[in-house]
Amino acid sequence: MMEILTTNSIQLNFKQKEALENGMKKRERMRLLIENITQLHQSEKYSNLYIYSPPGLGKTHMVTEYLKISNIKFYPVSGNTSMFAFGIQLAVIQYNNQDMSPIIIYVDDCDEIFKNDQNCNTMKKVLDADKKFVYEKSLSSQWNNMGQEQRDAITYFREEGKMGFEFPTYNMRFIFTSNFQLPFEDDVAEARRKSKSKSVLLSHMYAIRSRCKVADYNLKADEHWGWIANVILEENCLNEYDVSLEEKEVLLKFIWDNWSYLTERSIRLVEKMTITMRIFPETYEQVWQIDFIKNN
Repeated sequence: MMEILTTNSIQLNFKQKEALENGMKKRERMRLLIENITQLHQSEKYSNLYIYSPPGLGKTHMVTEYLKISNIKFYPVSGNTSMFAFGIQLAVIQYNNQDMSPIIIYVDDCDEIFKNDQNCNTMKKVLDADKKFVYEKSLSSQWNNMGQEQRDAITYFREEGKMGFEFPTYNMRFIFTSNFQLPFEDDVAEARRKSKSKSVLLSHMYAIRSRCKVADYNLKADEHWGWIANVILEENCLNEYDVSLEEKEVLLKFIWDNWSYLTERSIRLVEKMTITMRIFPETYEQVWQIDFIKNN
């Protein structure tokens, strides 16, 4: 028989306990990286953070909750947009921060702003020694679609005789979260051997990795379960459903036992399962089998 251990009054076998501890350590490492990057009084060369993990593990929640409880002034900025729109957002923030005090810029779902070599080159200037955002195209077609504050910001940062605009970013620290992993150096080398066209973009994206602190959470199955389990046991994500420890044990055991066959593997899945548990208190496990297990 496999040894049964108890953690927070929940019974776990040895492999589950080990998975939970590994998940907890990885979440704690993420928290420490966020804490370090937000120490605005410290001067560091690599002062921007890129966090990758599979979707649904609470990256956004962890970043925003830490910034809120720490009373750190931060600005959420959309990264799922064009580079022009991204630059406008930053320009308005900088326009309203004319004393150039240090600030945190949080960019969630940043895949779009790193999607091509041109965007990556723009972001390299933002993150590297230049520390400035440069947009060199004409603004005439977008001008009438901008709000007054956006126009004021662009006018403030626009140089006479130039079509676009530019502004410094040396006071900005960026935290990026993404479901997309930046390539490693070996990925670039392999692409160069196989496809020159693909290697060009990978090279630019690798250049973004080289300019940031990067936290890669490409989790093994047991670590992934442990991460979710640590969130469920330690955070308040299920508080509104008044879930008991015994019910959490049932939820986590079902996910562990059926890991390879689940339709999704995320904190949202646990929340959906909890709702099902409340709607069907007598038959929820059968409903779980129907709703959350793949048929094939």
